[in-house]
Amino acid sequence: MRSIKIAVVTLALLTACSPAAPKQVRVTPPPSPPMAEHQIAPVPSPVSTTLRSEVRIDPVALAIVEARVRFDRGEELFKAGYLVRAKEEFDGAIDLLLDTAALFPNNRRIDREITDLVAQVHALELSAFKEGDGFTDQKGEHAVIDDLQHIETFPAPIDPKFKKEVEEEIAEFVHDLPIEINDRVLTFLDYYQKGRGRTTIEMGLERVGKYQPMIEQILKEEGVPLDLIYLCQAESAFIPRALSRAKAKGMWQFIPARGKEYGLRQNWWIDERSDPEKSTRAAAKHLKDLYDEFGDWYLAMAAYNSGPGRVTRAMNRTGQNDFWKLVEKKALPKETINYIPTILALTIIGKNPEKYGFNVAPARALETERVGVDKATDLRVIAETLDIPVQDLKDLNPHILRWTTPPNDSEFELVLPKGYATTFTEKIALLPDNKRVLFRYHSVQKNETLGGIARKHGMSVAILTQANSLSPKKPLRVGQELMIPVSGVGPATVAAAALKTAARTKPDPQASAATPQKVIHKVRKGETLDRIASNYRTTVSAILSWNKNNDLTVIHPGDQITIFPGNR
Repeated sequence: MRSIKIAVVTLALLTACSPAAPKQVRVTPPPSPPMAEHQIAPVPSPVSTTLRSEVRIDPVALAIVEARVRFDRGEELFKAGYLVRAKEEFDGAIDLLLDTAALFPNNRRIDREITDLVAQVHALELSAFKEGDGFTDQKGEHAVIDDLQHIETFPAPIDPKFKKEVEEEIAEFVHDLPIEINDRVLTFLDYYQKGRGRTTIEMGLERVGKYQPMIEQILKEEGVPLDLIYLCQAESAFIPRALSRAKAKGMWQFIPARGKEYGLRQNWWIDERSDPEKSTRAAAKHLKDLYDEFGDWYLAMAAYNSGPGRVTRAMNRTGQNDFWKLVEKKALPKETINYIPTILALTIIGKNPEKYGFNVAPARALETERVGVDKATDLRVIAETLDIPVQDLKDLNPHILRWTTPPNDSEFELVLPKGYATTFTEKIALLPDNKRVLFRYHSVQKNETLGGIARKHGMSVAILTQANSLSPKKPLRVGQELMIPVSGVGPATVAAAALKTAARTKPDPQASAATPQKVIHKVRKGETLDRIASNYRTTVSAILSWNKNNDLTVIHPGDQITIFPGNR
């Protein structure tokens, strides 16, 4: 398609560059020497001699066409989430124009095209930021536990026949939670079977298929009832990023403090409350601790919902240690009063959904494996390298808040589809830092401020401070490295293009405007040539060429390296 497009535009350019053809052109060729008998007469050219002499090819126009084709292809890749390949196309388009500008200096068309193309690439970058590209927390989803606030707690009249049918049906199945049948439980059973709760339970019955093998295995290992899986359904309907009005999060709805208590890490990069496996392990341990404290599963579940302190105070105030008696005395919050009957109703339906009119096929169980990632690596880079859909990778890792895995985190684990761990080790684990991420580093210069750096890179101070765990009040240090959240095609590209344009369109090395500025960089601990080259918008090969007298095969802290920023 690309070649066809170029051919069509080229033909148009050729036509546009040619003068209007005369109505009639008569060309008298010079006499030819007599031909030998064995010679073949030459085939006449389809283009007349006159036209052949007047056709002019416009190299600037052709370069613009080729650059536009590359940009269009890059834009398609960008929208599909393949930012690595998109960046290659964008860079190729801009480099082509810069090379042409060097051959045709002060050409207004090429200068205007460079400015326009770079602006369009920058616009894509900004639009991606607005959509949460990389450095905005992914949005939480509705937590069904909040719905319990809006359900009337007073039980509705129940048909005795219905109660008897439920009791008989329960006797046919094994339960490892005590299942008490009373009017409150039957009210919720009716609510989920015939009322507004039907849609919620249908979604839960489908999603449970993804996680049921994993959840039941962990509950079994922790020695708690397997029926507690329906507590998870009551909390979130198995949505890993469920977020309640109380800021509880994940399938098991941990508040921040309780999550930290059970080892669920929460920072700017990740929130393990949304990690299905780790949060399930934490929930099982927490429920077991509550059972050890109260000696009753109903009270343990009530404490899980409202907090052990509140349940203890209700018991002390009323002198009761039975959940249903606490309900009668309205000693517990409205949500908690509804909580236990909800779990029991969901357990009854979950054991035999067809009996209650639910014909929902459970989703296929997820088969995954985990790999350690101790360096910041963009999910799009991983997905593109492993040839798996970006959205699939995000869905497997709801605990990752950004597009990028956390930097310098030896404890972090990435979840992959089963069978991909070996490929990851072969293709991703050995990637250099500058190939892993779609953001750059900024080395703080003298008199620079957070506000100035943020404006330079087209972002807010809040994003810059959060990404680097900085205090807005603490002054920056000269030489301090800041991580700049860009997807690889933003303001840094604009700056680099401007520098390259200046260098290529003004080749006179004596001209002050074109003379590159030399910087002596002092190597800091942990730096690599790749990192240094990226910081100064140059290449490793260029750095090596500027330092021929120094052996940079291995660099050490304190080494001094000559660099011409923005030059390659």
